[in-house]
Amino acid sequence: MRLLQSKHQLDLGGAVVGVLAVLVSLTPSLLPRPSWAQGLVCGLAFAVGYGVGVGMWRLAARVSRGRMRPHAETAWWLVTAIGLAGVLALMPLAVRWQNSVREAVGEPPTSGFDWFIGAIFYAVGVTLAFSIGRGVARGWRALHRLSLRWVPGDRSRRRIRLLDGAVTLVAMLVVASAAISVLSWLLTVVSVQRNRAYDPLFPQPTSELRSGSDASLVAWDQVGQAGAKIVGGGPDAAQIEAVTGVPAEEPIRVYVGIDVPGTFEERAQVAVAELDRTGAADRSVLMIAGTTGSGWLDPAAIDGFEYLHAGDTAIVAQQYGATGSPVSALLTPDLSQDGTTALVEAVTDWWAGLPEADRPQLIVYGLSLGSFGIQSAYDSGDDLLVRTEGAVLAGTPSFTPVWSAYQDTRDPGSPYSLPVLDDGEHVRWADEWGGLEALGEPWQETRVAYLQHGTDPIVWIGPSVIWSEPEWLKPGQRSPDISDDMTWIPVVTAFQGVIDLILSTAVPEDAGHKYGNLAVDGLHEVSGDAGLDEQALERVRTLIETYDTYVVE
Repeated sequence: MRLLQSKHQLDLGGAVVGVLAVLVSLTPSLLPRPSWAQGLVCGLAFAVGYGVGVGMWRLAARVSRGRMRPHAETAWWLVTAIGLAGVLALMPLAVRWQNSVREAVGEPPTSGFDWFIGAIFYAVGVTLAFSIGRGVARGWRALHRLSLRWVPGDRSRRRIRLLDGAVTLVAMLVVASAAISVLSWLLTVVSVQRNRAYDPLFPQPTSELRSGSDASLVAWDQVGQAGAKIVGGGPDAAQIEAVTGVPAEEPIRVYVGIDVPGTFEERAQVAVAELDRTGAADRSVLMIAGTTGSGWLDPAAIDGFEYLHAGDTAIVAQQYGATGSPVSALLTPDLSQDGTTALVEAVTDWWAGLPEADRPQLIVYGLSLGSFGIQSAYDSGDDLLVRTEGAVLAGTPSFTPVWSAYQDTRDPGSPYSLPVLDDGEHVRWADEWGGLEALGEPWQETRVAYLQHGTDPIVWIGPSVIWSEPEWLKPGQRSPDISDDMTWIPVVTAFQGVIDLILSTAVPEDAGHKYGNLAVDGLHEVSGDAGLDEQALERVRTLIETYDTYVVE
């Protein structure tokens, strides 16, 4: 099926639906979009709408049995003029929508230049989408011709024509499945090679208390790129003492990369041996940290944790893959569960064998896919409370069972975006600094802190948004950080949510999927500190706020 009928003509039905799709794509979502991204979204929206419109028009023509023309074509310039007129007429409303989203996350209002850049990328998006569409159409026709060889009988009969289409569809699905498999393999190969390309800004650690050092059971070339940033970075005792003003120890950081031989369980035992070697049993607090898809940990969170406890800490993490979190979640979803679960079970068993009166406080921490992996290691929320002494879980993905169960059993009257459970006895939620204390009720041990911004698409966007209004957008349930102009639109909200997922960290701090500063507050409330006074705590917070904007990997 040709989307463009000729060089100078467009299908009228497709163009009308395409223009409507552009207008809908300008409605607000969770996060503001850069001008180039909004332009691409509009371009893709037009192309998708055009394809849908063409299909709808041709179906109507077939159903009408000739009473409607199968091809309602008109000059491209006329369609363009009508479309531009419609977009320009609604531009003031679109500007207001976008500015309401920007204001919610603390970004400046949009400008005329932004819309100019958007128009350029709109053209790029349309061109790209139509090119892909033509490529898919050519592939369909080629597979259709090939499939005819496998269809017996008289092809003039309708039943056989349907069989032709079915065979072609199966062939297309097989080709698509093979393409996804090849792409997954290529991404894995490239990611593994990238994982072995270390950043020279993070040299091999000299401290015996770090994995990758000469004294470590994990060789430097086995920690990987993400691990090198963890064991080769962070504050030492002198830096911690300078900020906190209290005597400090050298922090312990244990990290096992994917290049360490063995299964997840065998690597987890290496991590336990590293804890033994470094004397982690003698520290005040032990953190099991769940990594993101590439093995990354948020430096703001783990550095802040070490400052809070004056270095009297041990952090242990295990890499389960090298691809970024979005790729890992889509193509290898079991890795985060299997790898993190192996680490949690091994370390918890080791910790449980230590003298109860003289062992470190055990807490778990995870961000994004790391939060999902950590929670996957526990059968339920009750299991999490029993087998740990605290948890800080930031930006938890919407498909996490433990989180979902907590959300659904919240106290009556508390909003879905920021629940209250059992009056905050053990589990609490926060979207800003100090939010964990806002209830005013005593917070009992063990403490579990969920950190989730109202504008974080990782937390809120799931498949069901396609066909049903999500709980977090309903009156009384939505976060005040969400633009008042955002409403649920079937399919459209999900499409916009995917764009928000891609841009989830392209926002100022304390919005979207960025939790470094808030994580320090959560870790402080859950695990305490080394007796720091208010001035020292403020210095720690001020320092963490200076950390560079990051991209979750």
